[in-house]
Formats: sequence, C-alpha cells, structure tokens
Amino acid sequence: MIAKKDLLSECLAEVLSKKFPTYDVVIHERDEAVTKDVESCATLVLLYRLPFEDITAVLQRLKIKNSDTSVGIVVESISKLECQLATLAESREIAGVLPANLRLDVFVAAVELLVKGGEHFPSALLHLLSSEPPSPADAALDGPLVATARPAQGATATGDTSALTTREVQILDLICDGRQNKIIADRLGLSENTVKVHIRNIYKKMKVRNRTEAASHFFGTGRSAATARQN
Repeated sequence: MIAKKDLLSECLAEVLSKKFPTYDVVIHERDEAVTKDVESCATLVLLYRLPFEDITAVLQRLKIKNSDTSVGIVVESISKLECQLATLAESREIAGVLPANLRLDVFVAAVELLVKGGEHFPSALLHLLSSEPPSPADAALDGPLVATARPAQGATATGDTSALTTREVQILDLICDGRQNKIIADRLGLSENTVKVHIRNIYKKMKVRNRTEAASHFFGTGRSAATARQN
C-alpha cells in the first residue's frame, strides 16, 4: 500500500495481512523511497486515497519498474475523479477502483480479485466507458462486487462472439477468469506477443475497447454456449 500512515490505513493493512497470510502487506508513505526489490516483486500495489497527481506519478514509476504489477486505487468518491479514473481504466494502467465506502467484506473480496489478476470497477465507471448513463437498478450494484463477470448494460450493441475462432474463444475464456497475458500464453503454449495479437482481434470482432467490456459481453451472451460451440 502507498498511503499516509494513519489509523485507517494501518487498520486496513492489518485486515489484509490476516486475509492474505502468505503475502507481506506493507505501507509506504507516498514520498518514501520504495526499494527496487519491493517494486519488482509486488503482486498488487494499492494506492490508498492519494491525490490524482500522486497516482499518475506512481503509475509512471511502476510502468518503468514492473509492468506485471497490478494496481488498484482506493478513492473517497467515484464522482470526484470519475473521468480521470475512466481514462486510466480504459488505458489498462490500473486493474481496479475501490471506493472507500464499500463494506469491508466486499472491499476484501475486491482486493482478492486484484491479487489473482482480475479486475474490479464500479458500475459508474463501466457505464462511463460505454458512454451510457447508469440505470437506477445498476446504481444499486455499486455496493456489491462489480467485476469482469458482471454483464454490462447495452452489451447487445457489441459484436457477435460467433465470429471468434476457437483460439480466440479459449483466450477470451481465460480473460474472463482474470488471467494475465503471460499466464494465458503459458497455458496455451503461445508467445505473449501472439496472445496480444489475438486479444486485439477479439476486441475488433466484438467491437469492445477493453477486457472489462469483452468479458461483460461474453458473460451476457452466454459464455458456456460460445465455448461449447467452438468445441
């Protein structure tokens, strides 16, 4: 965690330490020097209630040090930073946004998802990415976990999964499980660059812009049915 060391951040670190006993949970002040070893081996970096200019500075540093580290941002309110966070989410610079007003069990579940390589974005950001206003029913989902498995409203406006090849369906299925490109490549015996090419083709065929939209549409149109069709 990169955060101001206060009661709230230290309590959160204690909770996460108990939830993830095999991981070291450490708080670094935002101006504190972080060793290269920490940055190179960190599974997840949580930016806890930092000003946006500090967020961008940390992201730039992590991009140079270790592109495989997942980054989650804990914010006081989605509305205050909505457009800026949406830009970061769409560019894949972050893996998730966690509002500070989530219930503790939901917050911990979201962190666990990020640790496993998945994503977590509140519905307000998902709708901002799709340029659609959230409905009252979707607004009620901001408390529970909203992740890649959540079908997005308006998914029928995207492309048809029937156009995907067998290999593309295999890759999309692993994306829905929150797998990173390196893991997908190892699982399917491909190079990481080949996986990236397949993912770009998936986005083009499905008419989506990112993993969140692709996974949401895949779930919305019937993941099991598409997989069975390719088999």
